[in-house]
Amino acid sequence: MLLQSPELSRLLIVFIPQLILAGLFLFLAIKLLRRNQQRPTVTLCMLYILSASGLIFNAIFLLIAAFQPENEVLLLVIYFLSYFPMLFSPVFILTFIISILKLGDVFTIKKQLIITLIYGFIVFIIFFTPNGITFSEQWRPSYSWGFLTLVYISLTVFIVLPTLWYSRRLIKTFQDKMLKRKLITFIIGIYGMLTSIYGTVLYLTWQNSLFSSLWSSITTFIIIPSAIFIYYGIGRDL
Repeated sequence: MLLQSPELSRLLIVFIPQLILAGLFLFLAIKLLRRNQQRPTVTLCMLYILSASGLIFNAIFLLIAAFQPENEVLLLVIYFLSYFPMLFSPVFILTFIISILKLGDVFTIKKQLIITLIYGFIVFIIFFTPNGITFSEQWRPSYSWGFLTLVYISLTVFIVLPTLWYSRRLIKTFQDKMLKRKLITFIIGIYGMLTSIYGTVLYLTWQNSLFSSLWSSITTFIIIPSAIFIYYGIGRDL
């Protein structure tokens, strides 16, 4: 019976915190959109909205896996809908920083769309890596080390390094000390979010009980402050 199985513990431990995080992301996105609907604001909101949607779909995946584990096709589709937003959302960190660093006539919507689509295509292709993602009988996902390598390379090369470069340039454009402090808070939030992605991928790859327990304990305490730092650093002043 489910009520007497370890799957209930997994369901409660993962399901509830993920819905709380999703609620926080959606709350911050709504607060931003109420201020204005300009391109930088909408871009930053996409980070929150995609992160929330990935968490919500993962919660749905857990429910279906617990109560209808025989529904393989639906479970695979739902898992993709949780995987893709998680790895796709960081592109909006990069395009947000570029959009506030450069004027709209330089970093056009077309250029932003091209960057977004290219990275989205890469994330989509990685999902179909042969033997990249496997599932246990209880539908616990496990990533191969080859899959982790592809994710880390794409995330580092296309998102993290450019974000670091443009962040340094952005800091140099601010002369006011208060604004610089707020920008640094924002950047700390960004790298906290990116760290959570690296850690989650490693968690799903490395079958180490100590790391799994440690990551399960601290991940929420990384994501929540990071999301708030992004909002209070720059987001609410857009």
